[in-house]
Amino acid sequence: MRNNYVLAPMHGVNCLAFRQLCLEYGAGLVSTPMIHANWLAKEKKLPKDIEFGNEKNISVQLVGENIKNMKIATKIVEDYADIIDINCGCPSPDIMALKCGAYLSKYPKKIGEIVNAVVGSTSKPVTAKIRSGWNENKINAIEVGKIIEDNGAVGVALHARTVKQGYSGEADWELIKKLKESIKIKVFGNGDVWSGELAHKMLKETKVDYVMIGRAAMSYPFIFKECLDVKYKPTIEDRHKCILRFIELYEKQKKQSIVELKQHLMWLFKGLDGAKEIRVKMASVKDVKLLKKMSEEFFHL
Repeated sequence: MRNNYVLAPMHGVNCLAFRQLCLEYGAGLVSTPMIHANWLAKEKKLPKDIEFGNEKNISVQLVGENIKNMKIATKIVEDYADIIDINCGCPSPDIMALKCGAYLSKYPKKIGEIVNAVVGSTSKPVTAKIRSGWNENKINAIEVGKIIEDNGAVGVALHARTVKQGYSGEADWELIKKLKESIKIKVFGNGDVWSGELAHKMLKETKVDYVMIGRAAMSYPFIFKECLDVKYKPTIEDRHKCILRFIELYEKQKKQSIVELKQHLMWLFKGLDGAKEIRVKMASVKDVKLLKKMSEEFFHL
């Protein structure tokens, strides 16, 4: 891992081009979206929306509750991964309905069994991503962190919100600090890091090993540059180059979707003067060349 600043796994966001872009802007580690172990075990191949390049410093995230299938999935993805991560924190109702992701926060013993199975199935380092607990009355991140440590993982990422919070309210950095003080393995702090300055603040206040950044990077991959140099601020030209670079990287992907490309561009235009107008215009566009032309004209004007 090149540095302390990590792109969080995000479903529907972390395509190959976006991961490559974040690496170019300084991320120390990037992650795939979660991949369901049951699907991998059944199909014996990667899903169509998961693509790999010649990436280094990449974590592949698996989600699932079936021990046998988690072992099979681990074998399928390990050649692509520098790290294999286990999702025990996704609060999506669809994922929890399958009794995995954040659903597992209610069953720490089961988390331990899954971690143990994955660790025993690969020579690659294994981490797990968790939540603070089910709700404010059932905070168990420290208990779960110790179980993850005891079952052989090298690190744990804590999104310091409860399952019931989802992405609302504030992340509890004090809990991240307590988790770091309670275990010996690496700790990734996650939640409410919207700038390089806040990333440094988390490192200082919680003493975590790594800062994991998710939603902020979607519209502002420059945050990784900020983490490495808190004085850095992108110019309009930097924003322009970023958008054109993303399009360039996306066009090299084998698996492309105009809907996915437009969504990323709408995120990347966020915060710029005139962004609302161009995002409205892009909504009806169905041609990559036209999207590129619109981007050029936006910055020219």
